[in-house]
Amino acid sequence: MSEPVLLEERKGSLLILTMNRPDRLNAINGELMDELLYATQRAAADDQVRAVILTGAGRAFCAGGDVRDGAKPRPGSEKPADPRQGRIDLQVERTQTSYLLHTMAKPTIALVRGAAMGAGMSLALACDYRIVSDTTVFRSAFVNNALSGDYGLSYFLAKAVGMPKAMELTMLSEKLDAAAIDKLGLATRLVADDKLEETGLAFAEKLASGPTIAYAGVKRNVFSTAFLDLQDYLRVESETQVACAYSEDIREAAKAFVEKRAPEFKGK
Repeated sequence: MSEPVLLEERKGSLLILTMNRPDRLNAINGELMDELLYATQRAAADDQVRAVILTGAGRAFCAGGDVRDGAKPRPGSEKPADPRQGRIDLQVERTQTSYLLHTMAKPTIALVRGAAMGAGMSLALACDYRIVSDTTVFRSAFVNNALSGDYGLSYFLAKAVGMPKAMELTMLSEKLDAAAIDKLGLATRLVADDKLEETGLAFAEKLASGPTIAYAGVKRNVFSTAFLDLQDYLRVESETQVACAYSEDIREAAKAFVEKRAPEFKGK
């Protein structure tokens, strides 16, 4: 029996998703594309999951798309009348993983070591935070295979480093070592490789025990700044603030303050 291409592990309210094709440096084939989508859909909908880690088995995060296998059609899927449109629709559906990692109402954290290239780089950037090992290498890589990019790479890069630098990184496909990743502000934490799991788990578990509704509001607020004017933004900000005001966590925060102790948030 073959190993699953994606491992799921629960540690309390923390969900750990591990891409599990170490012999291929966790390169993404059609099966892994689908499993990532299904797992992130479940995580986004599960209120018991309060933070999500995405990582890779072995010595790499993800080396991008598996050029030997590719994103093959799902078994039993109908042949579309327009093959090109059918492939576009399937690609849009499968790459919703990046959208979910970026927008789900709970923190997402990438634990990255070794190669994070092409779609691997995209998935790391889709997460809210990146705990990066000193062995990490980012590379857009798509143009090396005559491709323009997927899983939101150019979107996330342009938001993070600006359009000119994003154009440079995607079109020239230069390698970024850990120091360069950190200098560009793409690493939340840069750690020694042997400290990656320890640091990443501690970081994620702290988020998983925090005020989840407030975190969801912060994410919505920050993302809204990209496309709303100030007046519309203030409405969104007010909506998220009021949602927090009706949560159980805000009452726990007040009670803990009075009792001079650390709050025990439930994410409700």
